[in-house]
Amino acid sequence: MATVCALLLVSGTAGIVAAGGFNAVTPPDSGDAVPADGPAYGVNNSTFQRLWSEDVDNSNLSIDDFDDTNVSSRAEFAYRLARSTDIPFARPPQATEDWNSGDFGDYTPGGRSESIHPESASLEDGVYIKDAYVSIFTAQPSTILHHTNGTTQHIAPDGQVRTVSDYRVAVPRDDRNGSHRERWSIDRTQIESVELSAGGRTLDSGSGHQATLQYTGLSGSPQLTVEANITVTLRHVTLDCPDWNSSTTSCDGDWNRDVETPEASKTVSTSQRVVVNRLTDIAGKRVQFETSEDQVGAVVHPNTEWSTVSVDGDVRARSNWWFYTAGRAGWQTMVTNTATNTSRATSSVRPVQIHAFPSRQAPYVPTDLTEDGERPLAIEETWGTEQTGPSLPPNIDLESASPYVNADSVAVTSTTLDGSAFREVSVHGIVRGQSRTVTLSEQQTVRETNLTLTVTNANATHAVVRATVTGTATGAAVTSGRVAIRNQTAALNSSGMATIMLSNPGALVRGQYQPSEWWRTDRPYAAATDVAKTPGNYPDFQTLIQLVVVTILWFIPLAVLVFGFDYMSDGALLGLSNRT
Repeated sequence: MATVCALLLVSGTAGIVAAGGFNAVTPPDSGDAVPADGPAYGVNNSTFQRLWSEDVDNSNLSIDDFDDTNVSSRAEFAYRLARSTDIPFARPPQATEDWNSGDFGDYTPGGRSESIHPESASLEDGVYIKDAYVSIFTAQPSTILHHTNGTTQHIAPDGQVRTVSDYRVAVPRDDRNGSHRERWSIDRTQIESVELSAGGRTLDSGSGHQATLQYTGLSGSPQLTVEANITVTLRHVTLDCPDWNSSTTSCDGDWNRDVETPEASKTVSTSQRVVVNRLTDIAGKRVQFETSEDQVGAVVHPNTEWSTVSVDGDVRARSNWWFYTAGRAGWQTMVTNTATNTSRATSSVRPVQIHAFPSRQAPYVPTDLTEDGERPLAIEETWGTEQTGPSLPPNIDLESASPYVNADSVAVTSTTLDGSAFREVSVHGIVRGQSRTVTLSEQQTVRETNLTLTVTNANATHAVVRATVTGTATGAAVTSGRVAIRNQTAALNSSGMATIMLSNPGALVRGQYQPSEWWRTDRPYAAATDVAKTPGNYPDFQTLIQLVVVTILWFIPLAVLVFGFDYMSDGALLGLSNRT
């Protein structure tokens, strides 16, 4: 039931997913996985419900729970569906960045005496600075790719990293008794700098408990490092009484006063290994067909994971990579540390992350049919390396394909689009907003061919068939591909010929030329067929003369014998003799 409803929402009820303006449905049993302060920040309720795939799904709902009697609004339908299963996205959703940008502002640091941090933060202590940390809130746009060996975080070459950091100051205790007294206070404290770097190069810097750091031009597999430098200046006042009255425990004269301002600093850091998706290796070529003037196509090699390939604007092909979103691990709980106490509370700051996984859904064309009821684009084949599918987290109610083909190439054709539609194609990556348009300047033609079958030798039990393949337009020999007759095949030689011996040949021999797929070769050809007759097994003239002579020699004695009996019986046997 959950799978059916998910498919309904993804395909048949796209309006529910995209529609906005519904009143929020606050689920009473959503648990800590779903933030209580949503939907917000421009994310409509239907999409908000889909963002938190790590929630606990209620598999006991039946199809009756979704009928008009029990569902009062589209928002209620979306809520129930999202609570019964996880709903994948066909492309990386914009809603994640909208949510993260707004939710980032909800973080509130602690005061000078307390540090508030996500449960996943790594804390460090200094002389006066305690429970200090810096955490990456989001690196966006980005997608966590699930593959055979685990997960890898992919980012765009240009993007931003949002960070939060906090600490508390441990001020020494005052000593307000006796002739020597000390007083401590905080003079000044701040997070002076927050720096983002990769490969030893500083990309951007900021300051404060929250920082939004930009980066550009990244490539390869860098390690993003964020460092926060925290400083504190204390005020230390020392009072000494040179004339101390022990009986009255007071100073009979003036106090000697000394003021110091000790300083301390602490640098904390966090790192994250990423892979930069640069769509720089895209290649391909256009194709036309001599056998069909209306058919055009292209072969495109994104040479990396991709979500869609689009031609002629909005006509697109979808890959087998699908997407789900979930809250970042370690941010469901916020921890508050003081000098004497540690407390936990459900976090109101919940960054959400996009995940990509190889779906069991085969690549397909989601574009609507034309007015004539035809699909404007057809996927002939996708190919690449076959790999073992990943295991998704147990709280994700989705299934990945295993094995799956990491399709880094796709061949498409169309009988409704003009050939110019394939001059430019756009490849959209698995990271939101990442795309590249390339010009397919090279064009190849799938040539029409002729197949000629000739039976060169035949008898009652065997026949030898010679197959010849030539180009229709040029008459030149075709030297690639194979010829198939019945269940036998043979490759063409350098003269465009192949020879096949058949057992128990019939009166007709049917053959087919099987070329290499046009998307896998630089010299593509179209298939061709032919039919040849097996010659009759007639004896030659000498054999016929011998057969006649032998027949006559065999039948002369028999004829004499029969005539003799007939004569002796006076014509009673055959009536050949006159009885009178």
